[in-house]
Amino acid sequence: MIGLKVAAGWLVLAPGTITVDINSPFFNPDSVPGTITYPFGLPVAGNAQALNFPDVRAAQGDVVAPEPCKFYIDEQLRWVGSLVYLECDEKKGLYAYNFVADAADLQARIEGVTLPSLDLGRVPLQLVHNAADYALPCVRNYTFYGGEVANYGMTLNYYANGTYRPAGTLAYHQPIVPFLRLVPLLHRVLGAVGYALSGPWLDTPEAQAAILYSDRTVEQADGSLPADFAVNRHVPDLEVGALLVQLQKVYGLGYGFHPKRRELSIRALRDVIADPAYLDRTGGLGRSTAVTQTGWVLSMGLESDDELNKTLDTGWATLRVGNGKQTLSTEAGTLHVVEEPDYINPARTWRLPAVDAKGASLAFGVGDDSHCGLRLLYDRGLCPDSQQQLYPLATWDREDMHGNTVGPSTLHWDGEAGLYATWHRAWLDFLDRATTREVLMEFRVADLLTLDPARKELVYWQKYLWEKVSLSLKTTGRRLEAATFTYRLSR
Repeated sequence: MIGLKVAAGWLVLAPGTITVDINSPFFNPDSVPGTITYPFGLPVAGNAQALNFPDVRAAQGDVVAPEPCKFYIDEQLRWVGSLVYLECDEKKGLYAYNFVADAADLQARIEGVTLPSLDLGRVPLQLVHNAADYALPCVRNYTFYGGEVANYGMTLNYYANGTYRPAGTLAYHQPIVPFLRLVPLLHRVLGAVGYALSGPWLDTPEAQAAILYSDRTVEQADGSLPADFAVNRHVPDLEVGALLVQLQKVYGLGYGFHPKRRELSIRALRDVIADPAYLDRTGGLGRSTAVTQTGWVLSMGLESDDELNKTLDTGWATLRVGNGKQTLSTEAGTLHVVEEPDYINPARTWRLPAVDAKGASLAFGVGDDSHCGLRLLYDRGLCPDSQQQLYPLATWDREDMHGNTVGPSTLHWDGEAGLYATWHRAWLDFLDRATTREVLMEFRVADLLTLDPARKELVYWQKYLWEKVSLSLKTTGRRLEAATFTYRLSR
């Protein structure tokens, strides 16, 4: 028996069946599927007030927001999600709804929501290299002001002699551009749409070191620095869902969801493959597909306005693996890194990210339009220049200019420490070998409460990961006894 509870109380259900698809969030790199029902009817009589008259609001041209809802099966809470209004059949006296949970619920909440549109709070501006929410790495950009500032020092976040904007260099204008730290930003973004964030990937050195390139300075219209700044002015102009999907494809991530509260958990898919734990499950005969080994082409995006793409090598943005028949493409990417003399102090040479593209500023009539994409770098802290003086280094690499190892991996696909070898290989090898098997399995409500897409299941002496679980649930009467599983063979 099913029960649906909204803020106003229990809803009245029509006799019948509700079909639920529980989709693993791991198998589609271009989206994060979740739990969703096929459309079902709710009687207008008895529900109109509890649902705040969705047909009336729709007829008035209002967007009917998803209705927070708890989904019970056999008197046990299974999902915290939302009801999504579809239509009203006045002749039948029924509303048509989907219930969505997990990733599908999150998607319903963030549909069309962009990062700059969210209230992500404000943070104090501190001219230090290790602020909690952002880094201030040195970045070379000759064209940041588009020629509008004659005494521009050609470097964002200029640092020398242990400080930003050091004495003796103030004849040059030196813009301050915060690069947000990825993990604190994700907490802010998910919190703004009603979700908590957790998971082991957040504590990895790479996640902790990751920062986002920005092309907008914090300076005010008169060129002075503010006491604080709005976080949402230094994010790329993309939707929340796109941010999650692009990160998923850069790092080979899997997004898990807590069944009873709105919490997103992030883990590396390589760790899912490596985990030996499994659950025994009993079922009947099924059908399976053949193995196809096709290989991959991995590609990432380049900063579209960056003139350096015309003169510097960009081959690192693509990697072919095996036969290269499948594509894993992300719009995210990183920046070029150069090693050259300091424009303000040519006596020293340093390694730093480089862009040749117009930036955004409220000052000097430059224009405040940001054009940057999702470009990741690693904050490597203070590293030595050619004179052994320390400066804040951000780079795609794991080495500083002296060859010292300053991080575990890189943001290029290739190499023993590249994205493919460190994050993707185990999962993509699994997908290349994986067959699909669909089978009817014994299944109870108690099994729902422990269903985990990251845990392998032992079926006929072989380990599988499930890709989808389909349930047919009666609104009244018979209890849940079986479910159809679509598996991918593991080892």
